[in-house]
Formats: sequence, C-alpha cells, structure tokens
Amino acid sequence: MHIFLPEEIGFCFGVRRALKLVSNELKKGNHIYTLGDLIHNPGVVENLRRRGVIPISSLSQISKGTLLIRSHGASPSLIKQERRKGLKILDATCPYVLRVQRIARYLSMKSYQVIIIGLAAHPEVKGVMANVDKGQAYVVKTPEEATEIPFASKIGVVAQTTESIDNFENIVKNLIEKGREIRVFNTICKVIRQRQENTKRLAKKVEAMIVVGGRNSSNTCQLVKLCEFLKVKTYFVENRDGLEIEELKHLKKVGLVGGTSTPTSAVKEIKDFLISIN
Repeated sequence: MHIFLPEEIGFCFGVRRALKLVSNELKKGNHIYTLGDLIHNPGVVENLRRRGVIPISSLSQISKGTLLIRSHGASPSLIKQERRKGLKILDATCPYVLRVQRIARYLSMKSYQVIIIGLAAHPEVKGVMANVDKGQAYVVKTPEEATEIPFASKIGVVAQTTESIDNFENIVKNLIEKGREIRVFNTICKVIRQRQENTKRLAKKVEAMIVVGGRNSSNTCQLVKLCEFLKVKTYFVENRDGLEIEELKHLKKVGLVGGTSTPTSAVKEIKDFLISIN
C-alpha cells in the first residue's frame, strides 16, 4: 500500500496560538475554563481536561478564575459580561475570525444587509452575528437557501473561515441578483483553502481517502464532503479504532489528510498503523 500525505498536516496557526496561551497559563498553576470545547477535537479536549482546562456551558457555572475565549471568538456582549464578573480573560480568538467580525461590523455600520455563509449553529458564526445590528444579517449554508434571501439595495457577504470555497462561490452566484450593490469578502482562512486544495489533489490519484479529525470539526467535515463529491471511497475517523482494516488491506493507493484541529500525531499514528498492516 502506498500512503499519500499532503505537505501540511497538524494544527493551524489559530489552534497553535490558543494551545500556547493555555500551556503558559497552566504553568502558572491556574485552572482554565472555556465556554464549550477549546477546539473541535475530542482527544485533544480530553487531554486538556486532565491538565486542568475545563469546558463549561454557561458563565453561571463559575464566579472566579481564568476564562479563555476560544479561537472561534465570542460576542462583544459576552466578553463584557465576563469582565463584569471579574474573570481573568485570555483571548485566543483566531486573527482570521477577528477579521470576519470586523468586516461584518463595518458592513452593518454602512447599512448593508449582511449575509454570512456558514453554519448558523457554529460558535464562530454566532460571534460574527453578534457584531451585526439586530435584524441586519442572514446566515445561509446552501445555494438554495441563498435564493430565499429578500432583495436589498445593499448586500455585504462574508464567510465562515472554515467554509468550502466551492460552496462559497456557488452561493455568491445566487446572491448577485438579490441586490443593487453587492460587496463580497472572501474570508475563508487561507490555511483552510490550502487544505482543501491539497485534499482535492490527493483524492484524484488514490483509491480511498482517510480524513482524520473530530466529527464536530467544521473544517474536517468540509474535507470529507470534498472527497465524497469527487466520488472517492472516504473514511472519516477520529483515530485508528475507526478504520475498516479488512477493506483497507486490499487497497494500493490511500490518501491521508487531517483537519486544522487534528494533531499531527493523530495523522502519523494512522500512517504508521497502515504501514504495519501491509
């Protein structure tokens, strides 16, 4: 079996930055709280929990300590609430996410109808929505949903940083006729775009693709969808326990990729395992 990996695997800059902030704080002997999982990877989150990084679902669960704002960002009102409680704040918001928030805020101030391309339930999108005046934003995930957006004289478009570039383009095509003036900002993270392009290239020359990462990771799920769209047999696993060993044994060319919240060690572990069953 020949195993093909892209040039880049492992955490993106935003995740590495967040983990460094956490590591530095833990060295001081402090426990850290995060509103939700720090990153969308169950294995990493469980390891951090053992070290003293505790996910919570509500600020009411804590009255003191250090609270880390995840790389997905948070709403301005939530950050103010955290400061009023006297919590120590560590802001690990990814710079690319901050850019989306700034652009959405600017468009809102200039009276544009803001369209956010992405998943409405994702914490990053919720944070972007919070930077827009109430009633001035729509979230769309599919080209079909874009056709239902009401006409507006001015429309401004941004995207969740982990969105698929193909989906972004298809939605924008449908939004063009929805306004007199359309301003489109491609806010998809450049690392995400590169992962997607590398995944496409690999998928076209192998018999099967193994995508490694958390099932709650938006950017990892996008890689899975890309592979499936290209009609290549696709395995989505968090670790080697999810592999279909008997099926893989008969393959000659396998591609192996990971999301930007997937540690390099997880990808390499699966590579070593595949070599061992050859």
